[in-house]
Amino acid sequence: MKNITKFLMGLLCLGMIFTSCSKDDTDYNAIEEKMRQELIRQYKTKKQQAQAIKDYAATKFTNPKFSSDSTGIWYEVISEGTGDPFDYTTSIPKISVNYKGELIDGTVFAATKEGTPANYSNLVYTYRESTQGQYLGGCWYFAFVPESVNNNGTDQKVYGLLPKGLKKGSKIRLITPSVWGFDNRAYKIGDGPSIPADSPLVYTIEVVNMEKATSN
Repeated sequence: MKNITKFLMGLLCLGMIFTSCSKDDTDYNAIEEKMRQELIRQYKTKKQQAQAIKDYAATKFTNPKFSSDSTGIWYEVISEGTGDPFDYTTSIPKISVNYKGELIDGTVFAATKEGTPANYSNLVYTYRESTQGQYLGGCWYFAFVPESVNNNGTDQKVYGLLPKGLKKGSKIRLITPSVWGFDNRAYKIGDGPSIPADSPLVYTIEVVNMEKATSN
């Protein structure tokens, strides 16, 4: 269970908050206030973008589904997949995927080449910025993990889009508020076009393979 907890903390400890979390002389009241203000900011952003995201899903998705007010993500399952659900109570997965990332206007800012899936040694690296430019947004977390994981006999909600999460062969399309993408900063992946700040993102993700990561 400690692995999924570490993964969740990567989403909760943001920016300066994350830095503070690693210090022994932490002012926890200050951290709590920063997190509160961050959650308020995220809520306002999701609310501002909600209608545009809903309209996109209604017109572009065949069978759109709304995840929750907590995420603000709309999605559709293109293929259920044939693999077994991944056990997040023991590990974070190593993944191989075909994907395409778009803006609402249809601009493709990143995509795998046909027959050449992207490989990540740990799902964490899809939302943790790296020297390889692998940052793709926190929405990948919600796409992959299940709705909840069992912790010592108790189901702990982790806000995944699907009851059992993605598995080998799964294919999903989603549109996410900018807070789970690149948030309030402009961004650029490789040679792709610039992504404006506060941009909702559209991802199509096909899971080629999932297996236990060698490190978490």
